[in-house]
Amino acid sequence: REDVLQWLDEADSLGFTKAEVVNYLAKTTAKPSIVPILRNAPERKLLWSGYQQRLVTSSRIKRGIEFAAEHTDQLNLMTKTTGVDGAIIAAIAGIESNYGANMGQHLTLRVLVTLAFDYPRRSQFFQRQLAEFFRLCFSQGLDPMLVKGSAAGAVGMGQFIPTSYLGYAVDFTGDGKRDIWSDNPTDALASTAAYLKRFGWTYGQPWGAEVRLPKGFNYGLAGERIKKQPSEWQAMGVRLIDGGALPNKGKASILLPAGARGTAFVIYNNFHVIER
Repeated sequence: REDVLQWLDEADSLGFTKAEVVNYLAKTTAKPSIVPILRNAPERKLLWSGYQQRLVTSSRIKRGIEFAAEHTDQLNLMTKTTGVDGAIIAAIAGIESNYGANMGQHLTLRVLVTLAFDYPRRSQFFQRQLAEFFRLCFSQGLDPMLVKGSAAGAVGMGQFIPTSYLGYAVDFTGDGKRDIWSDNPTDALASTAAYLKRFGWTYGQPWGAEVRLPKGFNYGLAGERIKKQPSEWQAMGVRLIDGGALPNKGKASILLPAGARGTAFVIYNNFHVIER
């Protein structure tokens, strides 16, 4: 389909010749089963309690503590150079790929070809990812037929889509490669930090905290769009779950991911950076 492959005219700028790209595509078959997997991703289907139970397990917490300890020096240096808290960098690695243990088992080229053709709502988006995937492979000396990742076409420890990799991945080790796949997680962690910094991470600001809401709280005030100073929320009776005062770290919102009867959080701008 020419509408999906218009970017082939720029193939030479991606590193491969147009003939090479066409050859890779000719050897690639679609994988229709990817589409329902993407549509039924846990973050789309599970309520907060189910999502939390699935991802924040005791074994993952244990591994996270070990992982952070193993890479303390690198994480501290990244915090110093980017202002992004090392614990957050490590936590994202835990959520995205279980600290590199599961970076995805789907052939990325098959995934992106399928989504560019068979996912109409975001076809144009995945056309661009498909094109940039070839640029990524060429720049890093990777065989496009062998790279594996998620059902959404994301790769590496931090699960970067190709455009995000090309825009924000960094060579923190100085070896000439932006290696987010290696057993050495330095580049992957630094790339996550660089991404968060680019989208407005504020040093010293928490992403949020669990809170206790007062009786009679106006639930119409909950939601990411309504922002107030912590002192304003406190005047309404909002407190940390242990009864303490809310961190005075900028405007904040009240988030109820499981509704009025579920867990309540106060969230700051860094929450939105992570969301991004």
